[in-house]
Amino acid sequence: MRDDVRVYGDFHKLPPEIFEQIRDAIPFEQVEYKDNVLRVDHEGKYLDVDDFLEAMIKLMPEGAWGALDYIDHVEWKVTRYTLRDGEIKSKTFPADNVLDAHMRDHGL
Repeated sequence: MRDDVRVYGDFHKLPPEIFEQIRDAIPFEQVEYKDNVLRVDHEGKYLDVDDFLEAMIKLMPEGAWGALDYIDHVEWKVTRYTLRDGEIKSKTFPADNVLDAHMRDHGL
């Protein structure tokens, strides 16, 4: 059985009080918070991340930033979300583009 999606991300410069506010809204199975960095990870069935990202951008203090990669193994595409300065931006591209770039960069 294969996983439908893999989702992972890091959110930087998050003070402990912000982590405590967002903790219950985190939809990920694997969560690590250390040194003002929140790391999240999920492998499995489809996961809706929109509400989480909206909550994060509202709580993130000035100077904080984050990125989340959503890899859809069924549709074979990657959506990269970036959060900074009160904005969520996203870019979607074929997963092959990521693999091709990785192979080129690492001489594979």
